[in-house]
Amino acid sequence: MLKTLMAVALLVYSGVAEAFAAEALKKIRIASKAAGESLVPYVIPQRLGFYREEGMDIDVIVTRGTVTTQVVVSGAVDYSNGGSIPAILGGARLKILQVSTDKPSQYLVVSPKISSMKQLNGKTVAISDSSGNSTLLFRELLSKNGVAVETVQLRALGEPSVRLGALLSGAVDATMITVGMARQAQAKGFRILAYSGDYVSSLSANLETNDDKIQSSPDEVYRVVKATLKGQLFYHRNPNEAAKFIMEVLRITDFNEAKEIWRERDKQASEIAKTGRATEEVMMTNIERVRDQMRSVGATTRIKGPLTLDQVYDFSFVKKAYEEIRTSKWDPMRYEYVRK
Repeated sequence: MLKTLMAVALLVYSGVAEAFAAEALKKIRIASKAAGESLVPYVIPQRLGFYREEGMDIDVIVTRGTVTTQVVVSGAVDYSNGGSIPAILGGARLKILQVSTDKPSQYLVVSPKISSMKQLNGKTVAISDSSGNSTLLFRELLSKNGVAVETVQLRALGEPSVRLGALLSGAVDATMITVGMARQAQAKGFRILAYSGDYVSSLSANLETNDDKIQSSPDEVYRVVKATLKGQLFYHRNPNEAAKFIMEVLRITDFNEAKEIWRERDKQASEIAKTGRATEEVMMTNIERVRDQMRSVGATTRIKGPLTLDQVYDFSFVKKAYEEIRTSKWDPMRYEYVRK
């Protein structure tokens, strides 16, 4: 009888403890600008328990475009990966806390007759639009290779699939597209002339939040950044297990395909970007590119004159988190893919 009572008491205690532990977890909302691969940085720390270790229960909400930044500004969500520089230049009180990559994903694909950047002189190149980010990157790419932009005929065709079709049909001589489409063109005899990331930078935010959150809840911000950074380090340092998460999120069954996606994503991050940060040069380059983009479409900016980096970025949390993770000898190879 006594044993039975003790067993019941233990079960009750265990149930209460579990309920208390669950209740103690703080609910955090993160908005992602897209589904698919954009979710991987959050799925990994969710599934491997990194957020839970920091006392948090993460709810990831998929949004679209500028809405991702707007919901952070309003406080409807706590964090996002929207890329908030235009909003910051427009007066929003936001900071980018952590980046995932510092190189663009586009490849320059050209007609089989073109074998060097200089041969783009006088040629027609398909772009998305006159002021899009990929267009500005292409202009920088030309400049870095000594090709005057005005010698190239730019033709705005919109979506990547349309631009690829124009290239394959011979309507244009070149375009900037992602690796999957680039390889489709290559299989048909077209040439991948350059990877844009070898010449220009492009930051992708992994976490951003509003200034009120940073000032009122710095401990929470640090714990969110630390857990997310662990997921990022796992992604880059444990490729085979990371590829399994890619397979799940992208709903693909071919491990080799997932591994190739991993390689491309890994290539888009320099060593410093893999730790969630960027160099001052890259940060300023990206701010100025956004400013140029906003000017070209007539958008106004409330921040006039020189802009200091700390008006846009706050890497203090991710820097501290990386040092703590490093000195603790935390090993991402100890972890394996966990099914949902």
